[in-house]
Amino acid sequence: MDYYDHIKQAIEFIEKNLREDISAEDVSKNAFQSRWHFQRVFRYVTGYSVYTYIKKRRLTEAGNDLILGKDKIIDIALKYHYTTPESFLRAFRSEYGFNPSDYRNQLEHKNFSKLEVDLLRDGIRIDGSKIKTQIVTKNEITFIGKTYRTTMQKCQNEIDIPKFWGDFFGGGYMEPIPNRMNQSLIGIYTNWDYAENFDVMIGAQVTKETKIPSGFIAHTLKPAKYMVFTVPGNQNQDILNGWKYIYGTWMPNTGYEREFSDDFDLFDDRFQSNTNPESEIYIPIK
Repeated sequence: MDYYDHIKQAIEFIEKNLREDISAEDVSKNAFQSRWHFQRVFRYVTGYSVYTYIKKRRLTEAGNDLILGKDKIIDIALKYHYTTPESFLRAFRSEYGFNPSDYRNQLEHKNFSKLEVDLLRDGIRIDGSKIKTQIVTKNEITFIGKTYRTTMQKCQNEIDIPKFWGDFFGGGYMEPIPNRMNQSLIGIYTNWDYAENFDVMIGAQVTKETKIPSGFIAHTLKPAKYMVFTVPGNQNQDILNGWKYIYGTWMPNTGYEREFSDDFDLFDDRFQSNTNPESEIYIPIK
């Protein structure tokens, strides 16, 4: 079973349970995938988070019920597992710009249909032809740095992460880190939950005995085998496209299985090159 099959299984599970109290965690478990990466694969392949996809499908069916049926609005809200009329009203107004009662008089209802996963296999993807790959095995990495919590919901991470990097440099936070093993900067992505919230950690590799400076955190990356992606460019969009390529194209189409460890990116002297800037993204594999 490849990643597209897992996504197809997830979508079938969602369709069967639109009227049940299901969460992204339930979908992930049913698709036999880990929370560490299933939601990212789902998002980058389909264009939607698991949460957003469930919401859009539920509101589509609710809109059909409003126009085609005679049920009370409160009954429709409860049918699609909105616990209060107010929560249903907010969600419906956010999606369609109308209150449910006014929507009943609309001339038509545009359906957000169930995604056909087989069609996504040949969909438009990020071009990764210039991204180089190699496999490396790394021993334990001791890390010290700063941390910030963000979310993939509404692509907030695409705003927060570049700002966090800017704050890290602007605050001079690299210099207080003692016993750095090299001048490379590392960004680690960890502590994911099923609402797509996660921690971004920026800092450096240090020796094991290093004491943690006040205001900093320590983190350990266990020994692991990685697929390393060398991504050309040094703009935010270059790095973001690298991640989108990995989770939206490479991973769904690869024979490699992801290992349940943190992934990270690494920036060294090459990132500042005037002729051929590049960075590296490390994805743990089995």
